[in-house]
Amino acid sequence: MINLKNKFSFKSKFSRDIVTLVTGTAMAQAIPLALSPILTRLYTPEDFGILAIYMSVAAVATVLASLKYDIAIIIPEKDEDSVNITVLSIIISFIVSTVIFLIIFFYNLEIATYLSEKEEVANTLSKWLYFVPFSVFFMGFFNAISFWFNRKTMYKRMATSKVINTLGMTSVQVGSGFLNYTPIGLLIGFVSGRFFSVLYLFYKLKKDKNSLFSKITKAKMLSLAKRYKRFPYFTLPAEFINVIANQLPVFIMGKYFGGVILGNYSLMERILNAPISLLGRSVLDVFKQRASEDYVKNGNCLDVFLKTFKTLVLLSIIPAILLFFLSPFIFKVIFGEEWIMAGEFAQIFSVLFFFKFTASPLSYMFNIAEKQHYDMFWQIGLLIFAVISFVLGVYYDDIKIALISFVLSYSLMYVLNLYLSYSFAKGNKPQLR
Repeated sequence: MINLKNKFSFKSKFSRDIVTLVTGTAMAQAIPLALSPILTRLYTPEDFGILAIYMSVAAVATVLASLKYDIAIIIPEKDEDSVNITVLSIIISFIVSTVIFLIIFFYNLEIATYLSEKEEVANTLSKWLYFVPFSVFFMGFFNAISFWFNRKTMYKRMATSKVINTLGMTSVQVGSGFLNYTPIGLLIGFVSGRFFSVLYLFYKLKKDKNSLFSKITKAKMLSLAKRYKRFPYFTLPAEFINVIANQLPVFIMGKYFGGVILGNYSLMERILNAPISLLGRSVLDVFKQRASEDYVKNGNCLDVFLKTFKTLVLLSIIPAILLFFLSPFIFKVIFGEEWIMAGEFAQIFSVLFFFKFTASPLSYMFNIAEKQHYDMFWQIGLLIFAVISFVLGVYYDDIKIALISFVLSYSLMYVLNLYLSYSFAKGNKPQLR
């Protein structure tokens, strides 16, 4: 039985862990947001449109990086098992990145032409595609080490790596813009930011001189790969479908609605995803560590689930309301007249912002409870709704019809996701009090 003092200490530590990551990631978030008004005056919507296509390709390829074994790093009871999975994830990321490089080398022009029918855009993309394998490997390495540090509750390192990423990315992008290296400056900045953060994490990992890394063996990695095979079997296809569904708007807009619309959409998505990917990820980093620990010990993690849910609602409700009523005006004032369309898109996406921000971190319950097959079916549902939404938009030649359909259907799916996550958090044992 847990006494009141220990329970209070747990809650206090949980809150401190969230504050540590949120503070660091808030700084990381503030950097690109603060410099976005400069970037939108150095680069055109068409420039951001090309970057959006590259980032979508990289995002789809990155899903394959570690075959999702990195998610399993935090789950084992023994650190020895966890460190073997960490190295396994990095090795797989290197292999996958090499395969992607070979595909791009032999089919570069075909891929670029498929992504854009405009010759000028396709020619630019054909050169940019060679950076995709590097993006994939950097992200695979970054995720693996981040999960290891998360397991060891080294949250300051994780927060610092995010600051380094965004600081490196935006400084290179701004500097390149002033030197008139456009649009290539956007790409170099994007890749550089992740490279700098990976160097930092590698330096910290090497400095630890952890004796556990001497226990890495091929046999152990193969054994653990078999033990956690549900991640490549179910989580990988589920996340691949999810990324395809989320990036589908970029691919379709690039083909059917033009660079200006795509550029405005990409800015809107960048601004709205900043708190989701940074603040939401910070809460997730703490939640998955505490929830995994409780689930193993108690058979459930309902207390930490409900506490995290309340935190996420409080963090998202006010920004969502402000976006719904004021985003066109805000985008016009901050980013310039050329970007008012992005504000109109943000107004539409404010509803989805609330549900996605709240549900996404808690959906880690699918992994903790080893219910990845449920997640795969849910992701298939997302993809179906995304296709239907943009088929309607293309049919009526109206981007807003596509976006409104997309937002409404996705919001309902995230409500379902929350319900399933809550059910899994209850587990199969009575809650300790």
